[in-house]
Amino acid sequence: MKPDVASHNEASLDISGEARTLLRRLIQGEQVAGSEPGLTELIALGLAVHNPQYDRWSSADMWHAEQTALAEERAAIARHLHRMDQVSELHRELRSAESSRGDGIEFLGRNELVTAAIMQAVDSARLQICTAHPQNRKPETLRAVVASEIKLLQRGIALRTIYPDTARTRSAEQEWAAEVSKHGAAVRTLATDFERMILVDNKVAIFSDHRGAPSANVAFKATHPGMLAFFRHIYDQQWERAEPWAGGRFLRKAESVTTGRSRRILNKLREGRTLKQIATELGVSLRTVNSDLNKLYEAVGVDTQFALGVWWSSEAAADERKLG
Repeated sequence: MKPDVASHNEASLDISGEARTLLRRLIQGEQVAGSEPGLTELIALGLAVHNPQYDRWSSADMWHAEQTALAEERAAIARHLHRMDQVSELHRELRSAESSRGDGIEFLGRNELVTAAIMQAVDSARLQICTAHPQNRKPETLRAVVASEIKLLQRGIALRTIYPDTARTRSAEQEWAAEVSKHGAAVRTLATDFERMILVDNKVAIFSDHRGAPSANVAFKATHPGMLAFFRHIYDQQWERAEPWAGGRFLRKAESVTTGRSRRILNKLREGRTLKQIATELGVSLRTVNSDLNKLYEAVGVDTQFALGVWWSSEAAADERKLG
């Protein structure tokens, strides 16, 4: 009689005392019937083999049984590792599908998807496009976008662009900034690091994927109102810290007393802000604000905030105020 045997992979390695006693009998050469207590456990572990001629059970070759058991365990491990890979792949697909369900965030996993999303967003623009480019763009890229950006400006769409300060030393960026500025674009440069992004009409934001090193080949597209408000806040902070630029090589004209940032400090002082509030709103340190003020004191020839405020409101500073 052949007993019911559980799968080898499911068999417990902690065999009962009955099975251990029976195994010792089998190793000593005894053959037993299928009803013997403990036999089912030995069969499941490959430690007992069946002799169909006499319908009896005897001991398996111990070395062969060990190697067979180990091989089956390795195969089980390999199956589980493969299944783990499948689980990870499935969940990556689910996350990608989840991000495209209309919940306001979409992952753009290839460069062509990023390019298509940007083109679609720009084509849909009705009011304003804000861009931030922390990396250099190739001269051929800049030459290619000038005509399309001028067309956008001629349609009445406002353009704002942030570049790194190093752009002021490169002829391609100088030519591009001068050309788009002539048609009404607002360009600024920033000395510190800033986030790469594109905002269109406060309806679409395309921004870098920061899970690992940021790459131009992948990005996220956001349409959720809360996220759009957040990215607009980030962009406005970057814009406030940046210096206006119309394609020239230097941060400001030599005859100008103020910089874009110092003018914003003066305007905020006139609005009643404290120095600490101004530093927070401009995204700079309090030390930087004080340093800018000290330079103004020396340039204007005053030594108090009150006197500086009087000068800023006077006719003598009219041309400076016009710089924006």
